[in-house]
Amino acid sequence: MEKQELITALFKAMNTRDFSTVEKQVTEDVAFDFPGAGRIEGAKRVFIFLKALLRKYKTLVFTVHDVLIDYNAACAVWTNKGEHSEGHPYNNSGVTLFHFTDNKISFLSDYFKDTSFVK
Repeated sequence: MEKQELITALFKAMNTRDFSTVEKQVTEDVAFDFPGAGRIEGAKRVFIFLKALLRKYKTLVFTVHDVLIDYNAACAVWTNKGEHSEGHPYNNSGVTLFHFTDNKISFLSDYFKDTSFVK
């Protein structure tokens, strides 16, 4: 997959909660730096974390507004909107930084506006 396509596929996987199309598109030692959780390392652990994170929401839909790619790095600018499992509305906006190794995702880091949920 091309980098743009891979980034789009990852956010689509978040929206559908089905990571089967992107699980093979990350390096085995991928790292994910997530606010409040810190650095998570290893493909299996990253996908377990993402699935657990999504269980906090009845619905959560990401919309990617822009993707900037420079060699083996990229940034995706996004917004999301959904509903917490308790029924409260949720929305946020942010940027995800990507690093690539051999055309696979090797590092992700999220930067977003609303961090209240990590308290």
